[in-house]
Amino acid sequence: MNFFIKYINKKYISKLGKEKKQLVDMYRKVMRIIVKNHKLVGTIAVVSVLTHFFIAFSSNRISITGIIAALIMATIFCLGFYGTYINKNYKGMWLKVHRALAFSLIIAIVIHIV
Repeated sequence: MNFFIKYINKKYISKLGKEKKQLVDMYRKVMRIIVKNHKLVGTIAVVSVLTHFFIAFSSNRISITGIIAALIMATIFCLGFYGTYINKNYKGMWLKVHRALAFSLIIAIVIHIV
């Protein structure tokens, strides 16, 4: 969502005229909240997935689609941690993989739910 909301701002919102100032201001306020809390939301998501896994495991309801989605999410988290605290190169290959996996995670979650 972080990449997507910045992309929309760059391609569309920043090109709106002064007559749309209220919309631009509102969008950018929401964008700041999302960007500021990106790491926190990712950490909460991983903790939630682990909790979900332990509940499913304890009730013998493990599914392969859930394991795949959880592994993708764990990989995304590890890449984010690596890029933020270890590598700190925000234009590296890790970021492209982080973003691509985020989109594949959405598909994996939908498949898991269905």
